[in-house]
Amino acid sequence: MRMRTLLAGVTVGAALLAGGIVAPAQAAPETAPAPAAAAEWTEAIKAGAPVRSCPSASCAPLWRTAYAGQALEWYNVETNSAGNVWYELNSPRWGWIYCGNVTAPC
Repeated sequence: MRMRTLLAGVTVGAALLAGGIVAPAQAAPETAPAPAAAAEWTEAIKAGAPVRSCPSASCAPLWRTAYAGQALEWYNVETNSAGNVWYELNSPRWGWIYCGNVTAPC
């Protein structure tokens, strides 16, 4: 009995594949994801500059720059509601740093 059920399932599966049944297409997302920005490098102006959890001075510091001249890789720039420019870092760790703490232009 089990063998007959198994063979029937295999036969139906083979028929579906041979018949060209295709899974329905998925709906396109409402908004396409933004393309990845090219990463650029800058340097910390001073040791101990706070790297924060969001682009605002009121956000919690996640870590601080280790030394003046520390290489920082950024991939996004945002101007917050106060008009301050912040860089979103990718390396050495993730976070936001105020433009006044890096050599990149504000």
